[in-house]
This record gives sequence, C-alpha cells and structure tokens, in this order.
Amino acid sequence: MRPFEDFQKLAMREAMDRVYSWKQEHSEEYSRFSVEMMKVERNDFSCLERIFKMAAGFVPTSVLAECRKLLAPDSEEILSDDERTIAASRVVDELMALKGYLRFGVYTETVGEKDATDPSEQFLIREFSLSDEDLSEEDDEHIYVPSVAAQEFWESLPSFVQMAVFTFGKGHSADELATLSKRIMLSAIQALSEMFVKLRDQIHAGSNPLLMCTLYYLYYDHGKPRSAMALSKVSLGAKQISYIRESVKAIVEKLMEISVTNALDKKSEWTKQIKDVEDAELKQAMKNTLRDTKGKHGRRTFQQEEQSIDDILIADDKQALKEAILMALNDMEHEYETAYIKAALIRSHHLKPHTSFSLFLRAICTFSGREYKYDPAQRVDTVIYHDEKEFITSKNSKWQRGRRIVSYLTEVFRATQIQ
Repeated sequence: MRPFEDFQKLAMREAMDRVYSWKQEHSEEYSRFSVEMMKVERNDFSCLERIFKMAAGFVPTSVLAECRKLLAPDSEEILSDDERTIAASRVVDELMALKGYLRFGVYTETVGEKDATDPSEQFLIREFSLSDEDLSEEDDEHIYVPSVAAQEFWESLPSFVQMAVFTFGKGHSADELATLSKRIMLSAIQALSEMFVKLRDQIHAGSNPLLMCTLYYLYYDHGKPRSAMALSKVSLGAKQISYIRESVKAIVEKLMEISVTNALDKKSEWTKQIKDVEDAELKQAMKNTLRDTKGKHGRRTFQQEEQSIDDILIADDKQALKEAILMALNDMEHEYETAYIKAALIRSHHLKPHTSFSLFLRAICTFSGREYKYDPAQRVDTVIYHDEKEFITSKNSKWQRGRRIVSYLTEVFRATQIQ
C-alpha cells in the first residue's frame, strides 16, 4: 500500500502523456478549440463557459447537494435520494463535530498475485481520523485539516469568497452561511479521490474532446503565463462584481506563484507578459506577486523530467538486463516496438507498472544513443494498457505479432536474472 500522492503523480504523468498523443491524432479539433479560445481577447467567453460547465461535471452529487443547500434555504425538497449522497452527508455530519485536526489519508492498494503477468487492479482507500496536533511536517502521507468551528472557518476565508457566498446564499443567516461553507469544504475533501479517478479515467478514454483540448492548451501549448493573460482579458471594468475581480486576481497570482516556484517559467518571461496587462490594479498585483515569489534557476517542464535507464530498471544484474534490452532494440523492425519492450520489462517485473512511456523512451534513447519516434510507439503503449482487451484478443496481424514479441522478450528479460 502506498500514499495517494505518489500514485497521483505517476498516474497524472501517464495521463498527460495520453493528452499529448491524443492531440497529435486530433490536430484539427484542437485547432478549432484554439480559435475559440482566441475569442476571449475580444470578450467572447463562450468557450470558457463550456470549460467551467465541464469542470462542474467532475464534482460528485454529494458535493453538489451541499452547494444546493447554500443556494436554496428550503433545500430538503431538492436533495438527491442517492444512497452515496446520503452516506457522504453522514460523513460530513461526523466531521463537523470533530475538534482538533482532521487527519485525512488516501492510499492505493494493489490486489492480485505478485507473479501475475496481467496488470493488477488498484483500489483507493480513504481514511479519516482525529489528531491532537498538526504532524504534517513529519507525516507526508496525510493531509491535516484544522477542525475549527464553523464561524472560525468562515473568518479564515478570503473576503472575495465571503462576498460570493453572501451573493448566492440569500435567505440564510450569517451562522448558517458559515456552517454551509464549512460543509461544502469537508464534502469536497471527502470526495477528493472520486474526482481524481473520474478525471483520470476520462483522460485515458479520450472520450471528452473539450477536456483533452483544455488540458493540452494549459500544459503543452499556452502554459500558465498565457492562461493568466487570457484571464486578464476577462472584463475587469467598474461594472464587474467585486468578488469576480478578486477571484480573477487570486487565480492569476496563484498561476504565477506555481509557475515561478517550480521553475516552469522564468521571471523575465512573466515580466514581459505583465507589460501587456491592461488593467492597472491586476498589473500591480502581478508585479507584487512576482517580486515576492522566489524563483529557481533553469527550467523544468512537464516533458523534461529525466531519469537514466539504471534509475528505472529493477534488477539484481542490471548490466545483463541492459545488454538484453540493447539486443531487443537492434532486432526491432518498427520503431513502435519500443512499446513491446516496455511491456515485457513490466511483465518480467523489471519496470514499475506506472512508468510513463515518455519517461521510458527518453531513458532508452539516452542509453542506446539513438532517437526513437514517440507518437507511433505511444499509441501502441496506449492499446496495450488502456485497450487491453483489443491487444489480447485481436486477430489483427499487428497485434498477434506484438503478443508474440512481448511473450518472447518477457522470457528473455527474466532469464537475465537466473543465476
């Protein structure tokens, strides 16, 4: 059993590889999306509205039920009778009564035989308990949330959030607004793993073009600086409600902070972007954030994570295994067969199951001193692990040959460790 944070990092890295390959296969669809996003600069926010509605679709009914209580004073009539929603509401009732620190953990557990050749199924396991103190500095497997009173929680919220709640929560007293706000936060924490898994599954399925286009736009194409600039175009004039202005400002500041702190973009690049911001208040806020945020030297993007072949292989005799891998590379007829080598290494237990294909291919290229194509091999890797039934049962000659290669290489790689 391992912490959810580790599983999340590996799973999302693999998911973003899937986003990258999806875009290569659907370039025309992405081009149309990019044109729609460009309309934001002309105050046409229809594409952003579609994205926000899609994002709301990832929120479980149990969280929406708590939100409905805020929107309607007489909420009992509109609450869902879904059993999962009722069960989640009971959990929130218990969490509301706790004092001290809520110790929240999400883990993954691998189920199946250790020597099984097929990928094992993983279950997410959630844990709630109470702690007298915040142990987050020495405990990196849990999240510690102060279980303060509803009124104290309300006072800790940013002013623009309070204004939004006041605007939408008409008909409630101040105490009710404080309680409802805390319930929404706790229900969201309780549903964290469900939201994550739903997002990950849709990415791998590639069934939601708007989601895939949005993720590619954010991570690979425009990045955080351009996303911030798009938000800055949202009308921030005097006619806007103040909490919307504050919300946009807070999001832009957060994008800048993450970008600079993690060395995703240089401070000099942000300085150039700030010059194009028209709103004086937002421009000053961005300057202040840039001044107060400590950056890192160099640039480390999502696609540039590097590990050597020795870092990712699991073996007692790595030299013998590397010689076998090099032989397999020399015997390849097509460059996409690097995906078969990866599959054989996983099945022979010489490679972690959740190693992303992009990370594996970079290690292979560095090790062999050759450049192998990414896109065709990534598509094969996707079939092997996300359309597994097609790979195992298909009568297509390509997949029949692929199964034979994976089976053969699995035995070859296993034999390198037999004394």
